[in-house]
Amino acid sequence: MIKTKVLVQASSRSWAGGVDICMGMVEDEIAVVRTIRRVLSHFTGLDVVLVAPEFDRGGELDDIVKLINDQRLSLYYGHNASPLNRMIEASHDLSDTDYVIRIDGIHFCFDPQASLKMLDIAISKQLDCIKLPDDFPVHFTSDVFRVGALKVLDAELTQAENAKYRVHPKCYFSMNAQRFNVEFLTDLPCYSDEYLTDCRRLATQIYAIPRQEVNEHRIVSGDRLGFHYELALQHLKPDMKIIDIACADGYGVNIMSSHLKEVHGADLDELSVEFAKQHNSAVNTQYFVEDITKLSFSDESYDAVTSFETLEHVPEHECLSEIKRVLKPGGVLVLSTPQNSIGHIPVNSCHLIEYSLDELLALVNQYFIVVKVIGIKAGIIYDETDPYGTNTVLICVKPNSKD
Repeated sequence: MIKTKVLVQASSRSWAGGVDICMGMVEDEIAVVRTIRRVLSHFTGLDVVLVAPEFDRGGELDDIVKLINDQRLSLYYGHNASPLNRMIEASHDLSDTDYVIRIDGIHFCFDPQASLKMLDIAISKQLDCIKLPDDFPVHFTSDVFRVGALKVLDAELTQAENAKYRVHPKCYFSMNAQRFNVEFLTDLPCYSDEYLTDCRRLATQIYAIPRQEVNEHRIVSGDRLGFHYELALQHLKPDMKIIDIACADGYGVNIMSSHLKEVHGADLDELSVEFAKQHNSAVNTQYFVEDITKLSFSDESYDAVTSFETLEHVPEHECLSEIKRVLKPGGVLVLSTPQNSIGHIPVNSCHLIEYSLDELLALVNQYFIVVKVIGIKAGIIYDETDPYGTNTVLICVKPNSKD
């Protein structure tokens, strides 16, 4: 008989090094607690493991298991940089033909019916992995893996450059579908606007925080925030004068200042700008308090602009028209924003909207020439041949004409 276990992955620290939002509050309880309670209530016959990195041992997650106090719930710690190995060890009592359902601790709105539907398909077809489409809203997602397939992955991922797939094994499966038995769920769930609005309401508290911090605790193989700057540098020239808008504490400005002639940072938050001035003050950097929809800079001031995870927070046309105004003709814009196939009411309550790929391209093409689309699948993983993912990075150029 095939067995199944549910693994809820959580950490007190994000891949960028700051506090992970799964430790934030949803109404009167920690987000990951709410996720676990949802798992326990919908998967009544299954054991559940809260799976966490070793650095969390002895911390708040210990208290969470004690608080929930359910005999089906256990706790596993290990492998700070490898969720893959955590999953394998947390399912050590299962056979290779058994399955695990993996749920992110922040996904307190995950869809249990979709999870069970995927599990049934996986068992009936003996799949190695089944997941929702890459651009499906992440807060409702889960993944199903065959235990033996996870072990095969572990044996294959021996090279350092494959560390990113230890963070997101689902991506390795889907990007190597010719060798693994992989499917995407095609009978997709639909959610009413009322339900989306309620999920957004519940998430208000956990997203009422400043932009996620990137610091010395960053684990590179999973840090998408830092990776945006690495991607940008591939498309920028050393003699450029550029500005990073929504620069937060100046982490990205500091990275780019080692590669570019002059790098400015701008952010609406005065405290962030002050912190950046004090902690990231290379001689070729400057920082400004600015509103992206009403920039104080002169026309055609910059050779390039970077702005990551910003567009979804602000009035879109005011933002893009101002960026276009301060860019020189032929200047480069590198931006990122969440990719969401049904993002008209995003769960993240700080976002006005999240864009499908088609919606984003239709918007940005009104102002710039889009020369490259990068669809980040998860973390720092992307496929040059496939623009769909959880996050979109666009490389754009301002037209040379005045139009």
